[in-house]
Amino acid sequence: MLGNKKLLISSLIAFACCLVMIMFPQEAISSARRGVFLWTTDVLPALLPFFICANYLQEAGMLKYLRPGAFTLTMSILSGYPMGAKIIGDMRRKKEITLEKSMWLMSFCNTSGPAFMMGSVGAGMLGSVKAGFILAFSHYIGALLNAIVYRKLLNCQNSFRETPKMSELKIVEETATIQETLTNAILASLKSVAIVLSYIVLAMFATDMLEMSGLLSFIDSGEARAVINGMVEMTVGCESLAACEGVSIEVKSVLCSMMISWGGLSVIGQIMSMVAGTDIPLLYTLICKFTHGLFSAGVAFVITAFMV
Repeated sequence: MLGNKKLLISSLIAFACCLVMIMFPQEAISSARRGVFLWTTDVLPALLPFFICANYLQEAGMLKYLRPGAFTLTMSILSGYPMGAKIIGDMRRKKEITLEKSMWLMSFCNTSGPAFMMGSVGAGMLGSVKAGFILAFSHYIGALLNAIVYRKLLNCQNSFRETPKMSELKIVEETATIQETLTNAILASLKSVAIVLSYIVLAMFATDMLEMSGLLSFIDSGEARAVINGMVEMTVGCESLAACEGVSIEVKSVLCSMMISWGGLSVIGQIMSMVAGTDIPLLYTLICKFTHGLFSAGVAFVITAFMV
């Protein structure tokens, strides 16, 4: 019964979205165009090579011999959202890590990439290289604080099983050629980046509809409207905040840090798609991203208040 209710509600929402797109076709096309442009210019080049690399390692079975935590965190930092969730979801579906450990990894291995924070937001939107470094530093320190807190809450004492020594590895019969393994990795990667594109387009459409509907017109503060948009799509929120006049770079840095660490509903949707088929709860993911946003904003505030 509960499943039928969820299906009915989601179907009604999808039907309502279709009606809105029919009523406002130009706005829908504009939102989709902006989302595709963002995905093509920034997201696809940053994500696809790392997705192919990670998928190849998994297809080849090499992740069995690597430290899951270190590998996941490294790939998450280098690539950005939602690479960490992709690797965690794959490991959990294969039962390579326990639920508690996968939840712990979710608390700090869902990070944005340094190029986006320091380049796109810091130097690009805010016009300050220093602000970019503040965003990156506070974001990763916030993830570290998240790791400490949730490790204690989840009682994860031994992070992972011991990695076997190379001398202990058994030679197994090859079941696929290198070309077949690479092809499977590429196909899986293309599916993943297509999911990311879909959520970006939907988030762009949602933020445009918020603005067009006038629901935010009763809010006088430009930065408050920017933060609300950022709760849906972090890039849109950071862009809107950067355009606000009369707001200091310190305030913009703190708010952007919070929005990037929260990720927005777009990123959370991407994360949940990557862990689909696992038992990692949505509510837990929302709480993790919320606390990450708070920690990062707090760190950014301390830096801007006492060190800038």
